[in-house]
Amino acid sequence: MSSSASSGKPSSSKGSGTGMASTTSVEAGEHPGRLRVGGRDYVVLPVTVYRRLSRLAREPHRDAVAYARESIGREIARRRRAAHLSQAAVAARANIRVETLSRLENGHGNPTTKTVRAILRALGG
Repeated sequence: MSSSASSGKPSSSKGSGTGMASTTSVEAGEHPGRLRVGGRDYVVLPVTVYRRLSRLAREPHRDAVAYARESIGREIARRRRAAHLSQAAVAARANIRVETLSRLENGHGNPTTKTVRAILRALGG
């Protein structure tokens, strides 16, 4: 089954006998949809979305906790640099060791909420 681009109504077409569906064009503004061919369900989506999803599927999966640590560290470092403060100055204000702040900014360690709050207060946030 294919869609007529001019009328938008379904039209049937005889296939080549190979079991392959004919090419169907979707008018601009239509949303991807569900398609049933030979009793199986398929999803129709733009090629750009398909390519992005395919690329993401090939990438290694990231551990959520590691990602959170790295994100927190990047944000702390970004805020510290924006405030024009050294690690030593922030560590002193937060009452933590410089080594602790360095590890956190590099995505290592497991900070408590108390430590993160102290760092944010030291940064003026």
